[in-house]
Order: sequence, then C-alpha cells, then structure tokens
Amino acid sequence: MKIRESDRMKLLIIGINIRHIACSASRAGHEVYAVDGYCDLDLESCAEDMALLSRDGMDDPGGADRIDELISEHVERVLPDAVVLGPGLEEARVKGLPVLNNPAEKTARISDKLYQARWLEKNGFPFIRTETSAEDLNFPVMVKPRQGAGGVGCRIAEDSSRLEWEEGLIAQEVVSGRAASVSVIGDGKDARALAANEQLIGESWTGAKGFRYCGNITPLEPLPKNYIANMAERIVARLGLLGSNGVDFLLTEEGPVVVEVNCRFQGSLDTVECATGINVFEAHLNSFRGLLPSRPAIKCTAGRAIIYAPRSLEIKESLLFPWTADVPRPGSRIERDDPILSIMAKGSNRGEVLARLKDRAAMIRELTTCSSRR
Repeated sequence: MKIRESDRMKLLIIGINIRHIACSASRAGHEVYAVDGYCDLDLESCAEDMALLSRDGMDDPGGADRIDELISEHVERVLPDAVVLGPGLEEARVKGLPVLNNPAEKTARISDKLYQARWLEKNGFPFIRTETSAEDLNFPVMVKPRQGAGGVGCRIAEDSSRLEWEEGLIAQEVVSGRAASVSVIGDGKDARALAANEQLIGESWTGAKGFRYCGNITPLEPLPKNYIANMAERIVARLGLLGSNGVDFLLTEEGPVVVEVNCRFQGSLDTVECATGINVFEAHLNSFRGLLPSRPAIKCTAGRAIIYAPRSLEIKESLLFPWTADVPRPGSRIERDDPILSIMAKGSNRGEVLARLKDRAAMIRELTTCSSRR
C-alpha cells in the first residue's frame, strides 16, 4: 500500500474509543474526522467534525457486514484521503481507500490468544503455556477469552469447581510478575521500540477490579536486566506488522515472559508521547512509507490512569481539566465498573507521578460522588 507524501492528510478515524489516536493525528497537523462511541469533550477539540458511532447490530450474526456498511457511509460523507480503524473495528474491511492499519486478516489471526501462544513457542520466545480444553488442567489457571483486550473477562480458577468453562475460553498457566509493555513501530520488515511502559492492572485506587487494565507509567522503572524492547522489536518484525503495535510482558524472577501482542494503537500512546516528545501517529503514518523512527530519549516520567465507576452514576458537571482525558459530557450516564475518564500526570520519577495520579483519582471520585448525589 502506497501512502502519498503530504504534510497534511484528511483522515477518517473510526472506532469504539479513538480520542488518543485522533488527538495525536491532530497534533501532527492532520485534518481529523472522528467517529466513535462516546464523542468525549476533549475529542471535540481534536476533530474538524465528529459523529457518534452506532453500535446497533455489531454483535449480532452478520455484524461484520453491518460494520463495513457503517464505515462506507462515513467514508462517503467525509471523502477522506485515508481511514484509520480504532479499537473494536480493526478487523473491518474498507474498499477503495488506503487503510492505516495492519491487514484485517492478519489482525484477526494475531488477536487470537491461542495463535499467539503457539506462534511464540514455535519461534522461540518465552510464552505462557495455553490450553483450549478443561481436561487435565494443572490448577490454579488463568481463564480468559480467546479474543478480547484490556483484561476483561480474565480470572483465576483455583480448582475445577471454579472453572466455569465455556466455548471461546482458554486456560493459561498462572505466572507472577510485574506487568509491562513495549510500544513498537513496525514497517512490515523491521521494527523500532518507542518506549517500555509499566502497566497498571486492577489498581484499587482507580476503581478497577480483577485484572482490568487501568493505565500506564512511561518509562518502565527500573528496566529489567533483559531489555524487553529488543525482544519486542524482534516479535513485531517477525510477524510483519505495520504501524503502532504493542507487546505485553510479565517480568518474572526468571526473566520476561510474553503475555500477548496487540497489533493496534495502545492505551500507552499518551504517556509515550509525553515522556518522549515523539508524535506516535506521525511515526505510525511514516511506517506505511517505509520509514522508522530512531529510539527516542526519555524526557520525563508520564502516567495515565483510567478511573472506573464504583456504581452507576450521572455526570452532572464538566470534568474537563488540563489533566483529564476521555471526558464524558454532562448528562452522560456511566454504568457501574465502566470507565469514567482518564487522568494524566507527569514528573521526574515514578513515585512523583504515581502520587499525583492517586491525588487526582481521589479528586475525581469526590466530584463524581458528590455530583451523582445531588
């Protein structure tokens, strides 16, 4: 796929939640037309125009055809130079225009956690033993959906009585370690790591439960002895991935273990940009022209945390601050355990950033609790 050289492109960015992608593209100087499921307040400042993504029928049989039709409708309305498919739509098909994503077939294959585990084993990378049957398991096991993201649906089964097995699940060996990720840009043949990140998983101060993903701190401190950026580059290059991709790790006492490969923009985009000064979307776009960035230097420590609703609530007032993102509009209804918004912080080290994130999380909890009771 040839992407024309241009200082400014007209882009249709469409997905369930695309604020991070759209705002990065806007900061890079592109003309952004946004379609997503939330139309958050801060997305409005990044886009020339935005529309609400209708999710009716997406999960029904034939939902893929409905998604393709929906994208075609927005393409005809916007007439963009290229399309960027965001979360939830990366496997959709777009005809007649450049699509700045990995091919749909490859994305579908690599998003399968069973395929990933088998591929990692075959190619000599440290992997987590994965089973597709409830038979002969060595408990405890991590049970998770074969498809999915963000830690949704992941749980530990201590014994067979708690397994609750059903079609579409896999069981993995329980591995203990520090959660980390590497943000990588690939050009289909080679790859370059932008940053290694700490992952925040199930942090109670964010309201997240279980193994729910709730943010990042960039850079990862301290870096492991076996620098995971090199391994992430080899994985992305060998898979032939394009653009922005991520590799998740668990850092164990025996060394890093690969958890999964995400062939899409990651939630760490904000912290990577803040910590390095690089524009992730422009690096993503340039990879489709065969250009990879140099590994950027770290300029500061940056953090993002997703705050989850402790109960169903209504947003009564604006939560738009210089340090908030993914900000819902007043009048929005947030269901229990759903994300309310994201908070950001930066500083000179991890401890400083984490303290600021926790202070701001407490402020958001107070604002939303008081607001919902009025």
